[in-house]
Amino acid sequence: MAYAALSSLIYTLNQLLKPNQSLVCQCCTQQHLESLCQNLSALQDFLDNTTTKDIGTLKVIEMRIRNVVYKAEDKVDSSLRSIILADHENKRQKACRSFYEELLKVEQQVYFLNKEVMLVEFNKHGIKSAESATNPSSLEKSKIEENSIVGMEDDFNIIFDRVTSQTDELTVIPIFGMGGIGKTTLARKVFGDSYIRSRFDEHVWVTISEEYNERQMLLEVVSSITRSKQETSDDQLMEIVKGESRIFRTWVHQVKCIEVRIDP
Repeated sequence: MAYAALSSLIYTLNQLLKPNQSLVCQCCTQQHLESLCQNLSALQDFLDNTTTKDIGTLKVIEMRIRNVVYKAEDKVDSSLRSIILADHENKRQKACRSFYEELLKVEQQVYFLNKEVMLVEFNKHGIKSAESATNPSSLEKSKIEENSIVGMEDDFNIIFDRVTSQTDELTVIPIFGMGGIGKTTLARKVFGDSYIRSRFDEHVWVTISEEYNERQMLLEVVSSITRSKQETSDDQLMEIVKGESRIFRTWVHQVKCIEVRIDP
């Protein structure tokens, strides 16, 4: 039943990926649809190829997959129906936004299902088998993170939830403690997470030392956004900031910041 549910949802999503498909609005990007289809296929591969003998765990995972996929297909179908029935552009745009939001939620749920599957395979066979079980054919496009931070999984999940939550306000998430306990490693794992990165247009990593340098920090931000590595004078830097002011205003509205502090 879990396999059939996956096949049904994959079929629905693949219809939306066909050329000249005008049903889905532009806000529902092809990237998210392809990523979701790929991760759903990875779950099918797991059901096909798993060698685990823990029948109880396997049944629990199958039930989780089935429940998530059934609910996901209902929500996707409902959102698509709203788009079809929209009788004017405002309603259509609202329905499109709703569909896109539901797609992101489903993508996140399937992402976590794949992490559960990886854990089952890892416990049985080790990391190599876990990788092949969840994505044997296209690891380079949609790789579930295997570099777990021992003892920090709960911290990662808490930060993940805060970073991906829907809010219009600036969010600052501090990570503080003694040196050497893995704060920067945790922050880098969050920063590099493929699902989190898909939720933001820009990603900026800035290091601030005890000798605070505003100019250097601004240069790091500007170079990350403009993709420029050229040496820049103060006047040129100000011109860039002025010229990119619209981009900066848009960027600031979606800022979520993870701050790593090292206690003395």
